[in-house]
Amino acid sequence: MKITKIEKQKRQQDLYSLFLDGKYAFRLHRDVLSDLKWKVGQEVDRQEVERATRREQIKEARDYAFLLLSYRARSCKEITERLLRRKHEREIIQEVVEELKRLHYLDDRAFAIEWAEMRLRGKRGKRLIRQELLKKGIEKEIINDSIDEVFNKVASTEDELAWQAIERKIPRYQKLEKSKAYRRIKDFLIRRGFSLETTENTLDKFFQNYKKYSE
Repeated sequence: MKITKIEKQKRQQDLYSLFLDGKYAFRLHRDVLSDLKWKVGQEVDRQEVERATRREQIKEARDYAFLLLSYRARSCKEITERLLRRKHEREIIQEVVEELKRLHYLDDRAFAIEWAEMRLRGKRGKRLIRQELLKKGIEKEIINDSIDEVFNKVASTEDELAWQAIERKIPRYQKLEKSKAYRRIKDFLIRRGFSLETTENTLDKFFQNYKKYSE
């Protein structure tokens, strides 16, 4: 096959259309094309074309992964799922993910620590954080280690963290009837991912001082 035309695309200036034997064949990013050093009139065989298109696919997947990572840190599973949605082949995705792991752009342990600290500082319970990290494909052992590592930066116990979560709302709760205050506090803490035990302990503490708050 002969390269008969290499044409810059009008809408995407970084992309070039390649024509083989007078017909449009595929597109390549200028960086890939530069690395290949292909020129008009050059003969290429099927294997060279397959290698070129694979390099293009890898670059597209890598560039999109970097775009996602520019917004926030991601887990390996998150990147994999987003690339699958864009119809990239699993083999290509795996290669890109492994490359990003080697370069430390993807690190599930570091991601889990960062996520756990952010959510704990946002006064979320351990149960919710575990569920979130499991959905993001983080291993259970890494999740537990990450939560343990950062928890003491935020509170000494989960009961203390739950109390911090409702503290600002106490003036609002103290104006409610006991039964309504109970439901509001319980629903709030459960949604925040606190355990039933921690929720009940927090309610006990609130109602031990209910008269004081009500005055």
